Amino acid sequence: MSFYEEMAELAVEMLNEFGAAATLSRETVSFDKKSNRRIAVTVDPVATLAVMDELEVLDENTGRLVVRTVAYLLAKPATGEILMMGDRKWTIGKVTTVQPTNLAIIHFAEVENA
Repeated sequence: MSFYEEMAELAVEMLNEFGAAATLSRETVSFDKKSNRRIAVTVDPVATLAVMDELEVLDENTGRLVVRTVAYLLAKPATGEILMMGDRKWTIGKVTTVQPTNLAIIHFAEVENA
């Protein structure tokens, strides 16, 4: 077993111990090609474990360090998805994946209240 495989297992173990049940809402939009209008929007929930934390990140606009709310997840989110934990909702912003090899270890997502 490689070092990165061990780190992936450790990430799963840590989220199993400290994480909370969460759901990512993924919207799929169907379009009518002739009219270029959307026909239907379906929401596919994805169950995952997540931990919320405050983290200092570099603001791309100002170049200063700012504090942002960050979710640590096992399932890879996409920008714009909704993360739900209990009765709280967050909108997924910038996503960073720790993936030094073909195996993704953990995903960090900047979130804001939905």
